[in-house]
Amino acid sequence: MSKLSEEQKRIKKLHRSYSDARKQIREAMAKGNPGTAVHLQHVRALQEMDARERAEEVSLGLSPANLGAMVTTSFVYVAHVQQMPANAAELEKILGAQMVKACKELHYTPEDEAIREQLVQEFR
Repeated sequence: MSKLSEEQKRIKKLHRSYSDARKQIREAMAKGNPGTAVHLQHVRALQEMDARERAEEVSLGLSPANLGAMVTTSFVYVAHVQQMPANAAELEKILGAQMVKACKELHYTPEDEAIREQLVQEFR
């Protein structure tokens, strides 16, 4: 089992401290009534605590000060172009592939044909 460095211990203690404080505030909020001044003070305290924690993480170098500046936006453009045949043979090939693809779910297997023939015979 690896031991934590002094910095990692401090960071863990920092997060634990903020988590414990948040837990205490949330427990106090649960005992009060929403909409009261005390409830609003608890909400503000949570907000300020989150801001202080983020500021402390930035000052320690745990997270960037401006995350938006670190992230770059990239765009991927996709074009769909209809395939045009160059000659009659390619046209037959393309149309044949499209027909096969369109008819895959039509169940034209020999077993399906036998069932169809049986149903036709039964209902004549």
